[in-house]
Amino acid sequence: MTNPIPSAGETTIIGMPAVNIPVTSTGDRPLTQDDLDTITKLSPGSALLISTRGAVSGSRYLLDEDEVSVGRDPHADILLDDSTVSRAHAVFRRAGNTFEVDDSGSLNGTYVNRQRVDRATLHNGDEIMIGKFRLVFFSPSAVVAQ
Repeated sequence: MTNPIPSAGETTIIGMPAVNIPVTSTGDRPLTQDDLDTITKLSPGSALLISTRGAVSGSRYLLDEDEVSVGRDPHADILLDDSTVSRAHAVFRRAGNTFEVDDSGSLNGTYVNRQRVDRATLHNGDEIMIGKFRLVFFSPSAVVAQ
């Protein structure tokens, strides 16, 4: 008979997912066929954000204007309604066929691939974290039609 291992005391479990099926190396939601079809139909000069975490997981946001605002304010182009998001949190800006994200002085910051940024140029598969929400960036070149 073996003796039980003495307890180290109470432990706390935080809400981390047990299984992670990535969209990219950092995402939580796999791309669906519908997502892929939408990406292949993007016109030049546009891009798509796909939410992979948060209350709006699975939502898609089209970036097809020179500036798209993100925040908790009801007038934001992309409304992310949570206390972890500032009213005017960030802005996605288009310059030709490229996009960048600019933090608007938010309290919790804007992160690209888990690095806090004031401004960053976005590439296919980049994960943008705004508050507790995660959005993955895709341009038309992300999927090659066969």
